[in-house]
Amino acid sequence: MVAVSGFILLATALWCRGAQAQNSSTSPAAAVTAANTCAQLQSSLGTSIVQTQSSGPEYSIGANFAWSTFNDEVNFQPTCIVFPNSSEHVQTAMKAIFQNKAEYSVQAGGHSGMTGWNTVENGILISFINMNSTSYDAQSDTITLLPGIHWGDATSALQQYGVAPVGGRVATVGTGLLLGGGISYLSPAEGYAADNYVSLDVVLVNGTLVTATVDNEYADLFKALKGGGNRFGIVTKYVVKAVHTGLEQDKRWFGGLLVYPNSSSEAVLAALAHFVHDTTNPNAVLASTIRTTWENNSSPEIELDIVLVYNGTEASFNQSFAEFLSIPYTSIGVQPLSYLDLLEAVTFPDGLGTLFAASALTGVAVNSSIDQYLETYRLYNNFTTTFASSPDIAFTLLDFSPVPRSQIQAGYEKGTNPIVPPLGTGGYHEILFQVTYLEGVTQPSADVEEGRQFWIANAPSTPGLPFFLNEADANQEVFATYGGYKFLKQVYAKYDPTRFNVEHTQGPLGL
Repeated sequence: MVAVSGFILLATALWCRGAQAQNSSTSPAAAVTAANTCAQLQSSLGTSIVQTQSSGPEYSIGANFAWSTFNDEVNFQPTCIVFPNSSEHVQTAMKAIFQNKAEYSVQAGGHSGMTGWNTVENGILISFINMNSTSYDAQSDTITLLPGIHWGDATSALQQYGVAPVGGRVATVGTGLLLGGGISYLSPAEGYAADNYVSLDVVLVNGTLVTATVDNEYADLFKALKGGGNRFGIVTKYVVKAVHTGLEQDKRWFGGLLVYPNSSSEAVLAALAHFVHDTTNPNAVLASTIRTTWENNSSPEIELDIVLVYNGTEASFNQSFAEFLSIPYTSIGVQPLSYLDLLEAVTFPDGLGTLFAASALTGVAVNSSIDQYLETYRLYNNFTTTFASSPDIAFTLLDFSPVPRSQIQAGYEKGTNPIVPPLGTGGYHEILFQVTYLEGVTQPSADVEEGRQFWIANAPSTPGLPFFLNEADANQEVFATYGGYKFLKQVYAKYDPTRFNVEHTQGPLGL
C-alpha cells in the first residue's frame, strides 16, 4: 500500500478563472460585436438556426449541453447559438464571425474538462446537436461521422454491419476526441483514433470549405488535425477507416472489470508499468481508474478499477493479464463481450463540474523501479487526504491510459501525426487527474483548485513523452510536448495567418 505523506499547498495559486478564459471577453465592445453578428446571422440563416436566449426554444438546450456544468449557462451565456444542419451553414457563420472579429466557440459532443473551450460569453456558439448521423460504405469500407455524434450512438448504429470506428472508450464522448488524437480500445492495433482518418471536410477560419486527405493539397492540414484540437478549423464531416469488430452476438472480446482494494495499489501500479513496457500484443487492452469518492461526510474511499479485455479467447486473456490476475482483488466480472459492450462498461455522470490535468510516464521493466508511478499516486492520495472534508467534491480520478508500442508503430505506418510519440523506446501511460464537483457547485473552490495546481506542478512526467490533449488542464502547454510541435506551428501560420483563432476562441496554448 502506498503511504500518504503531508501535503503542502502552493503559496500562490497558478490558476485563475481569467487564465482559463484566455480569449473570452466581457468588454462592452465584444458584446456589441457579438450582438451585431448574431443579428446578421439570423437574417441570413433564419431564427430557427440562429437562436438567442429570447428568440429560440433550443437555446437553453444548446447552452446547457456541455458535459461539465462549469461550461453551462450559469457561467456562460452565448449571445446566440448557431445550430447548423450542413457545412454551408457553418461556412456562413464563420464568414460573419471572421469579418466582424467576433468571439466564438464550437461544441460537438460537449465532453470537455476545459472550462470555456466549448462555450463562450459575449460571442457565438456553433452547436452540432443537429448534425449527429453516421453511415457505413461497404464498397470503400469507410464510416462517415458528422461532428455531433457520440461514440455509443455511432457504434450502436453500425453494429448491424459488424464494424466500428476507432473511437472513444466511453459511449457519451463525442468526436472532439478525434481532434486530440483519441485513445480507443482499438488503438493498440489501429493507432490513435485520428490515425484512421480517410478524409475531413473542414471549414477554415475565414469560412472557406476544404476537403483534406493524406495526399491532396491539404495534406498538411489533414495531419495537423490528428491532434491539433480546435485550432485548425471546424471539421464538419469525418470519413474514417472501418474496423471489423463483429456483430453483437459474436462476442469476440473476453474480459471485464476487476476491482482492487487500496492495499493492492502498489502491486497494481507495478503491473500497469510492466504491461505498457512489455506488451507487444495489440489484442490485449486495458483501461484503469483509481477513483476516490466523497460520500455522506465520511472519509473519502479509494477504489482501483481495471478493465482488462482481450480480442480473442479466455485462455489468451488469462495469459496476457497474468500479473493483474495474481494480485488480490475485491471483485471480478469477466465474460465474452461485444465491442459495444466495452463502450457501455464505463459511464460518467452528467451535470457535474469537472476539471482535468495530465502527465505521462514511460513503462517500466519487471524488477526496475516504479518510483515515478508511486510518486504520482502519493500526490493523488495527498490531495484526497487534504480535502477529505471538502463540501464541494463529488469524486476524483487518477487514470493510466496505456499507449503501447504497437499503437505508436501503427501511427507511423499510417502517415504519422503531430503527437509523434518516440518510436523504439517502448510504451507509456497518458495520465489523467480529474476533479469532479458535486451537483450545484458552479465554480471550483479556490483551495481545491490550489491543491489541483500543486498536483500539476509536481506530478512526475517522463521527458520527451507527449501529453494527451483531451485530458489536460486548459493551461498546460500540451502542444509543446508533441514531437511535431514545430510542424503544428508552421501549419497554423499557413491556414490562419492573422491568428484569428487563437485570439477569438479558447483552446490549446502554444501556437
